[in-house]
Amino acid sequence: MQQYLRPAFATHHPARTTMPKARLRPCAQPGCPELQYEPRCTEHRRANDRYRRQFGSKLSEPRDRARRKAAVDAHRAQHGDWCPGWGREAHASADLTADHIHEVTLGGDPHGELQVLCRGCNARKHATRQNRVR
Repeated sequence: MQQYLRPAFATHHPARTTMPKARLRPCAQPGCPELQYEPRCTEHRRANDRYRRQFGSKLSEPRDRARRKAAVDAHRAQHGDWCPGWGREAHASADLTADHIHEVTLGGDPHGELQVLCRGCNARKHATRQNRVR
């Protein structure tokens, strides 16, 4: 009987293994003890998806961007490049933005009324309200 001789390069390699499995990690939602392979557990992934479908984001909704632009354009047509001010007097500003009067994150309507402020006053308003909530 003739024996089959393997070439030297085809020898069994004991160090060859399969790809390691991903580690289980806790859910990204604070306080959730669930362990899974994805960032969020099934319950919180569904809740996050539902929230994103309901409210979207400024970047993902062209209608909201158009509505904000229309508000800024209407303000500029009536008042020019002038910020009504938030926590300071009215002042000239070319960097105007439209902002919800009642913040959506604090329970305001995502399609609610908008207010035009400069970027600095908008940031000041947001910081003031966030500090009040905490």
